[in-house]
Amino acid sequence: MTSDQSASPIVLPSDSAQELAAPAIPAAATVPRQATPVEPDARPPATPAAGAAPDGARAPTAPGGAPDSGAEPAARWGGRFAARLVIVGQRARANPAAEKLGGHLPLVLVTLAVLAGAVLRFATPSHLWLDESLTVEIARRPVGELLDALRHDGAPPLYYLLLHGWIKLFGDGDVAVRALSGLLSLATLPLAWVAGERVGRLATAHGNGAADTPRRVARATLLLFACSPYAIRYGSETRMYSLVVLLVLAFGLTLVAALAASTRPRLALLTLATTALVYTHYWSFLLIFTVAAFLLLQSRRRPAYRRPVLRAFVAMACSAVLFAPWMPSFLFQMLHTGTPWAPRVQAQVLLDTVFDWAGPQSTGALLGLVLLGGALIGLTARPDGRELAVKLSGRTPGRYLAAVWLAPLTLAYVVNMFGGSAYAERYTGISLPACLMLAALGLSVLPSRRWRSGVLIVASLSGLIGGYQLARVERTQASEIAATIVAQARPGDVVAFCPDQLGPAVYRALTRLGATDLRMAVYADETGPALVDWVDYADRMQRASGDEFARELHELAGPNQAIFLVKADGYRFLEGACSLVSEQLNIRRDRSVEVNKRPLYEGAWLERFGTLR
Repeated sequence: MTSDQSASPIVLPSDSAQELAAPAIPAAATVPRQATPVEPDARPPATPAAGAAPDGARAPTAPGGAPDSGAEPAARWGGRFAARLVIVGQRARANPAAEKLGGHLPLVLVTLAVLAGAVLRFATPSHLWLDESLTVEIARRPVGELLDALRHDGAPPLYYLLLHGWIKLFGDGDVAVRALSGLLSLATLPLAWVAGERVGRLATAHGNGAADTPRRVARATLLLFACSPYAIRYGSETRMYSLVVLLVLAFGLTLVAALAASTRPRLALLTLATTALVYTHYWSFLLIFTVAAFLLLQSRRRPAYRRPVLRAFVAMACSAVLFAPWMPSFLFQMLHTGTPWAPRVQAQVLLDTVFDWAGPQSTGALLGLVLLGGALIGLTARPDGRELAVKLSGRTPGRYLAAVWLAPLTLAYVVNMFGGSAYAERYTGISLPACLMLAALGLSVLPSRRWRSGVLIVASLSGLIGGYQLARVERTQASEIAATIVAQARPGDVVAFCPDQLGPAVYRALTRLGATDLRMAVYADETGPALVDWVDYADRMQRASGDEFARELHELAGPNQAIFLVKADGYRFLEGACSLVSEQLNIRRDRSVEVNKRPLYEGAWLERFGTLR
């Protein structure tokens, strides 16, 4: 039973007590022991020569072995310089301002890391790629047309309506439309601090943390969110994923508040948070179903909490009433849109998701291991003096966070295997907050202050490096292709897209360059290049003919106009259709390659077909 006493919230581990007391010890108290060996006047004159002997060129000497009168021996000069540095360091440590700065050094480092993560959310130079271009094109339309376009796109409307209002205020430039996601991502940081503090407080209340654990968990959670490559990546992209992460945190905080005191205002906020989630991304249903099942289970296992738990469950269920107006569009999307581009995944994807969150392989492997290791500690361990007491069945609140992290992803995997829905890394933001808070809890209960600080520094640096790589990488060749077309095309030339998914990004770039006198054609899609019609997409692509599309392009261009074909292979359900279009056009016209496909997220070829054969 001694281990239980050591884990009490009142009794701190020895290193924790030292950590709390450390700022009260003046840094200058250690100076006398350090200053004695480096007193400059006490060093024998011959001592520096030992350092200079291997390299005679450093200390020129006269024929009797005496130093050259024109140059002081390098080693003697270096010794005096080192001694002078020590004296300067002693004076700096004795300076009250330096001592004060040293006491605030953790705060300074945390602030710098948060600021770096904030800047990276607004630092991407890439042109808008397919999903972003689609989002902006839908959001800039009148509300009625916006909602109708979403029926063919397959997404819920909340983010698009927010972006619609944002564009009205700030325009639809690349920087402007991405700034909304950046601000939403920044808004998660204060919520992450509050959520981390509550996790730490709950751990301490159950004997799984020390008195300062809430502060530690809050700080670690803030750092992991601020430096998260996933958060940085989607904070710099015009999509709804930053809003999803923000609403997941808001949902969790309102749920905890409603369980603590089920007042009407708190229950109403829970209903609104749940509604906002399902109006933002449909994967939110997986998270809500997980939490609802957990509430029902708790109401049966813990009768004392049955009343607040059932009230919270009912408040979440009331969101169905607010979602009812969108239900016809939702059902149409489920029956006709789906995710035809998504392949099947293996069960390993549940582990891969953590490393996807952690960024590129160069730094993602390290950060991924830190997150997994921290999550394992947060799930099973509590501090016990200078050691950790491990309970394999899990501790509170670690097992709750683990369930909210893993259960929705497992459901998503099952749906992908048997229901045909996509499992995409960007959709998994519904589980990111729980994983990061669990890892923050694990890192915060490490018994050694050095380990806690060191691992957090490693996690922050690797996250920022990975986030920088993701934010700065070019995502599409749309801008390069559009610039080439504008430089070469004449009024009336034809620009064709195969597949249609290459259309929105290049079309946006062309229109922003003022190329409005070109004729556009899209493979197997009559809606034009600005949008992609996902309704019955797979059937439509499989029915289309590459040879027929090439014939139509040839006739549309006629003998006097050129055809610019933007194409790429490897898209699902198109097989080799786009290469067939190119070959058929080459039979009829001379072909030249103007832009080679690069290994980008959205690369493409640009081919020009001019003179008739």
